[in-house]
Amino acid sequence: MGKTTIIALSGPSSSGKTTLARLLQRVFSNQPMSKDQVPSRSSISLSTFIIHEDDFYHPDNKIPYTTTKSSQLIQDWDCLGALDIPFLSSALRYVHAHGHLPPRLRSKEDLNEVLPGEGEGVVGEELVRELRGRISRFFWDAVGYDGVGSGMGGGGEWTLALLEGFLLYAPPVVDSQDGREGEGEGHGLRAVHAEIDVRLFLPAPYELVKGRREKRSGYVTIGPAPTPELPQRSSASALALASEIGEGEEVDLHAEDDRPPQNFWTDPPGYVDDVVWPRYVRDHAWLLLPENEESEELSSIEDTDELIRKVGQGVNLKTDAGVTVAPGQGTLPMADLLKWAVEEVLKHLEQSRRTQ
Repeated sequence: MGKTTIIALSGPSSSGKTTLARLLQRVFSNQPMSKDQVPSRSSISLSTFIIHEDDFYHPDNKIPYTTTKSSQLIQDWDCLGALDIPFLSSALRYVHAHGHLPPRLRSKEDLNEVLPGEGEGVVGEELVRELRGRISRFFWDAVGYDGVGSGMGGGGEWTLALLEGFLLYAPPVVDSQDGREGEGEGHGLRAVHAEIDVRLFLPAPYELVKGRREKRSGYVTIGPAPTPELPQRSSASALALASEIGEGEEVDLHAEDDRPPQNFWTDPPGYVDDVVWPRYVRDHAWLLLPENEESEELSSIEDTDELIRKVGQGVNLKTDAGVTVAPGQGTLPMADLLKWAVEEVLKHLEQSRRTQ
């Protein structure tokens, strides 16, 4: 059995997670197995695949509801309670153990649109070739030019699973600044966070998130469709339920995917300001810093409006909270983000090779 590494890309809606994941798959896939591209005992077989967190949403009729400031009752697709966390954490454990997706998981995410300017075409072929060469040299060095092998077990299978999603990380268990116990121990994403080997975060300013999100036509979902006239669970009760999820809870990953047919969700007017951005800021208050130079701990602020005011554009983030934040405060072009992400992945693989 070969080595499997889970690389996670998280960040607010429309920050470029899916695009970057697809580009990483492109540059890491189909690499030469050895210096001469001839199989040998010291060859490395590298495979990649993408895991979309959006494939772990509950069916439409189980998505919690929230009430906006204008007293409108709408579904809340941006809270933790909208996700099937046991399914996600079990799937990640399966990937680590087997090196491929569980049989039950069928993706709907690739049916969603990629907007102009967000797709892979924003990165030129010359850069793709350059990065593929950089990756090839890394793996040639890993097995050794003499065929004996200088790491990675002298060759073998290596799998990169690229996980992308808007809610993947839990706060630190111990506060890195003063050593006190943090808020992350019982967090609903603790089991997911623990399965991730490389945690990358793509910040994006509020204005960019709002502009990109509101241009999208909608999202493919799974049914059955909701029945608004029936009692619905609130996002608050769904979050409480998600927080009670045990790390050891298992899901039958070999069962047939019996989820109902697909539907289509379209953001209602004002959804970014009513739900998307407030949820993002609240759920990542442990990672965000105030817009100014204050050192205030934002996760202690209970009033969401005040928290949003303090965060501003939301591009100031901590660098000591257990995730690696992309440089540029959300302004880097995709080409630069791709170069940064490739170096972070290779850095991790180099560390793994030296310690195994």
